Amino acid sequence: MKKLILASAVLFAMTACDDSSSSSTNGYTCNVSRTDNTVTLYETHTRGTYKQTQTVYGDHSIFTTDITYSSSAEAAEDCAEEKEEAREWRDGSYQVECTSNSVHVTQRDDSNRSSMDETAREFQYICDEGYIRAQNGTLDDYD
Repeated sequence: MKKLILASAVLFAMTACDDSSSSSTNGYTCNVSRTDNTVTLYETHTRGTYKQTQTVYGDHSIFTTDITYSSSAEAAEDCAEEKEEAREWRDGSYQVECTSNSVHVTQRDDSNRSSMDETAREFQYICDEGYIRAQNGTLDDYD
């Protein structure tokens, strides 16, 4: 899960926002939403979209990540990296599906409902940082 959250920040040079609405800053929008058993981060950027959801099922969570790129080359590069990551998870709890411009990752995690607060804070931080970077004109800086 931490890798996927970090992937958002690195891939889009974005970062989490508030629970109500999202406003656009230089083409960047971000929204964090929550229900009883899910928390979702949704970002848009001129380079694509990023959505990650934690859904809690009793004693474990399923994290799903959907990334859509405007560039098929970027999608292919990320797909290769995610598939390499999936090979290291020998138990099959990390699965990757790719299309020409998108990457879909599903990961089982031992986190539970109490971890949703931490996930929501991490997602919020991603949005807050993304808006700062968008305002400063550094959203596309990678290093």
